[in-house]
Amino acid sequence: MIDASASDDQRFRHCLEIQRRVSAEHNLDRLAQVVMDEVTALLGADRSTLFLFDRDTMELRANFAAGVEGRALVVPLRMGIVGTAILRREIANVSNAYASPYFNLELDSILGYRTESLLVAPLLASDGHVLGGLELLNKNAGRFTAEDEVLAKQAAGRLAKWVENGDAYPAGVEAEVIALRNTVGCDRGTVFVLEEGSGRLAAIHADGGDGRSISLNMKLGIAGLTAVAGRSIRIEEAWEDSRFDRSVDQRTGYRTRSMLCVPLKSASGESIGVVQAINKHAGPFSADDLATLEAVAGIVAIAIDNAMLFSDQERQFHSMLDVLAASIDAKDGMTAGHSTNVAQHAVAIGGELGFSIEELDLLRVAAVLHDYGKIGVSDSVLKKEGLLSDEEFAEMKGHASLTEDILTRIHFTRKYRNVPLIAASHHERLDGSGYPRGLTGREIPFMAKILTVADVFEALTADRHYRKKMNTEDALAILDAGAGTRFDSHVIAALRRYLAVPEPLVVKPPPAENYRSG
Repeated sequence: MIDASASDDQRFRHCLEIQRRVSAEHNLDRLAQVVMDEVTALLGADRSTLFLFDRDTMELRANFAAGVEGRALVVPLRMGIVGTAILRREIANVSNAYASPYFNLELDSILGYRTESLLVAPLLASDGHVLGGLELLNKNAGRFTAEDEVLAKQAAGRLAKWVENGDAYPAGVEAEVIALRNTVGCDRGTVFVLEEGSGRLAAIHADGGDGRSISLNMKLGIAGLTAVAGRSIRIEEAWEDSRFDRSVDQRTGYRTRSMLCVPLKSASGESIGVVQAINKHAGPFSADDLATLEAVAGIVAIAIDNAMLFSDQERQFHSMLDVLAASIDAKDGMTAGHSTNVAQHAVAIGGELGFSIEELDLLRVAAVLHDYGKIGVSDSVLKKEGLLSDEEFAEMKGHASLTEDILTRIHFTRKYRNVPLIAASHHERLDGSGYPRGLTGREIPFMAKILTVADVFEALTADRHYRKKMNTEDALAILDAGAGTRFDSHVIAALRRYLAVPEPLVVKPPPAENYRSG
């Protein structure tokens, strides 16, 4: 731990160490723990919390909280469309307000009004922090246009200067809003100012009512207010501050005294979260502590933004894979879900064999795509009931080569570069009797050996056009009968452990019958 008397040089070196440790970490959970452990030590604090902004739910969620069950810490940011635009620091243009999950009915209730379309522009100070928002309601032509957005943004810039300078602005604000409303052609206009001392959005002008009476208490708490306003907050005694939400302390039995709360912003200025330090051991946090945490927050924000981008790309990639697998399922309702089920079995087998998370991810991708070549197999072959002719079986076998041909055209990252080979080798057999290459033993990628077992087991235990599904024991008996010749015995054993089915003393496979995997 770095004590309160730590020199500037020590703190600088600690900041560099934080930067070094977070720069290469793309896993958000691991990154959060590293960051908050370092922040707690750097500031000599009791605990620290990393909140990340969830744009889908409009909540701040504790990604990591030292000393407390952080996942339970959630700050709802129920601010309506006005507050949402403010938090995101971007224009909001909504044509059907009541269909928006962010719309707050409170204003309509206050004014006895029915909002249909609305346009909101944030008011930002010269240093980027939030001052408030400009709202226009009910465009005469039904929906606000891109030109209206430009005009609203320009007006918001002028209004922000009035508010930031602290001038006697109500009369000027009213004139600005009326002129804008007439130009745009809408029903009403309102200007809200964010009161940082109370965490409220208060109207300084509202057409059609007493604007000063409109005040939205957003109950943001310190973390929420930091995220919304985009400004750091330092508190010496939290329980004496009206903005502080005591509910977490009351729920956990903890006593928050001093606090530092610093916003995390992406390179584009978007709010992505908040870093919070609580209870410095040696008295309240100082201005130097705040400056230190702000410097660290800049480093952390870049790392978190990169990790979130990486995570988004991973989710997008896997969702596209699932769509590809679904396109194969759509060819034949009887085998719908086959690729997903094979992936589930394969990943479970890999887990039993001690594969790492990264290896399991690779295995899952190959499993999801292993049958993609069937897109080139005719429906008459795929859906045939009974035995395939030699010509039909040759066409069916061609799906393995076609899988590789198709997948090699996809630009996989280095992590997934072996997916085409693994996926295309799921019909290879240890004794060389498989296809498409007739590989033997160690020539077959080990992950392909896992796919082979997972694929055959799934096919045997599911209904097909040419037969009814088998029970688990009969399917395992077929696999056992081929252990060492067609199938890897270690993989079969791992499948049994996954299914919690013990190794048989004597293997008696069911009578030989025609079956085909996939």
